[in-house]
Amino acid sequence: MPDTNMRMKAVKLTIPVMCGYLFLGAAFGATLAQAGFGPVWALMMSGLVYAGSLQFVMVPLMANSAALATVALTALMVNARHLFYGVSYIDRFRKMGRLRPYMIYSLTDETYSVFCGLPGEESDGVMLRVALYDHLYWITGSVVGAALAEQLPFDLTGIDFAMTALFIVIAVERAMNRSDR
Repeated sequence: MPDTNMRMKAVKLTIPVMCGYLFLGAAFGATLAQAGFGPVWALMMSGLVYAGSLQFVMVPLMANSAALATVALTALMVNARHLFYGVSYIDRFRKMGRLRPYMIYSLTDETYSVFCGLPGEESDGVMLRVALYDHLYWITGSVVGAALAEQLPFDLTGIDFAMTALFIVIAVERAMNRSDR
């Protein structure tokens, strides 16, 4: 029964992330397919890279056979923010033993946000499930997006704007809900 409770709690916590990841993951998958890389590439990138912004940036780098040094420097610049907010979970993840490498790897912006809303004594099982479910949502969205994009009879140019549009919506919503007005 405790396992079921952890699972249900993690599902409830990750529903908002799921909504975003399925849509943005699909946009990434479609962008990838538009560049000539199919669902297998979407699965590999989302499973191994799992960094949404970087994945969008990597599509033209891959399509143009960018040098490894360029890809590495770009990855560092795009994902440097992870260094700053990841610091707040160093001790917590260290206590998670063999789960630690995956927890560090899977700490996306959205997963971090969910973690910040958890009580400090939250179980390792709930945190692991939140990270894992978020990862699976992204993989699912990207693979489905790539598979669908290969079947669509029209040009998908511009779909990569989905990530920018998301940040604009978040910024506008934050501005509208400011408490200092």
